Amino acid sequence: MASLVPRLLEKRTNMYRLIVCDLDGTLHSGNEPVRPAVRQAMQAVVDAGHWITLSTGRGLQLLRPFLGQVVVNAPLICCNGGLILAPETHRILYLQPTSLPLAHDVLRLAGKEGWGALVYLDDLETMLEYQWDGPGFQLTRGGTIVGQGLDAVSELIRPPHKLIVHSPSASATPAVIVRLQECVGDRARIVASSPRAVEILMPGVSKARGLARVAQELGVTPQETVAVGDGDNDIEMLQWAGLGIAMGNGMPGVRAIADWIAPPVEEDGVVVALHRFVLSAANATG
Repeated sequence: MASLVPRLLEKRTNMYRLIVCDLDGTLHSGNEPVRPAVRQAMQAVVDAGHWITLSTGRGLQLLRPFLGQVVVNAPLICCNGGLILAPETHRILYLQPTSLPLAHDVLRLAGKEGWGALVYLDDLETMLEYQWDGPGFQLTRGGTIVGQGLDAVSELIRPPHKLIVHSPSASATPAVIVRLQECVGDRARIVASSPRAVEILMPGVSKARGLARVAQELGVTPQETVAVGDGDNDIEMLQWAGLGIAMGNGMPGVRAIADWIAPPVEEDGVVVALHRFVLSAANATG
């Protein structure tokens, strides 16, 4: 622990130019909106002349409701890095979709096992969902159900932007991960983003890769970057950044590799982190 202190002091004196935050479990908790204090801190980062954006497992379909609650001025990293969007127009800047045959295999398995599933379709509007207590697979668009009782394999005719499986319980998640990895083999990586959310990541897709692409576009180095997250799908991103911050409510794996652990999301931990490592330095140099 003693060896960590000088390293953190050195990091704190650096001028960070790009801050990337996970969304769920980092900027907000559960079904709650992003709190005003978080939005104010993000605005302060922009006002201080820094870049700030989101890196989320969500596609645009489920990210839209939060965009009015946050402040971003750099490209949005969605679908765990498989989709990068312009912050205002949402124009696609980068896309690595999920393999269609792989998606079909996972959906067949999910249906057989009774797991929840969510597929972000390539129109940035529509989702294909399976709920345990619902009428099989259904299509939703803008929060409205537009089709029910569907055969997912027949419905999905183009490579989707992303596929996620929901475990029946947190205790069942490790077994779900093993079963999915057996199903997909080396065609994809299986990573938990929350206690019950299991991500299917194509080769080369990660939040770290997405962050690297955005940083290169902005002319920012890893050493000038702060990344904040709470899930195992954030680990590589935190390791890539010059300063990796895990939330106090984060999963054990991400907390184990973090440079610093913020208070939990319920205590606005990201606000504490931004003031400690970004805004205080900006005020000192201003």
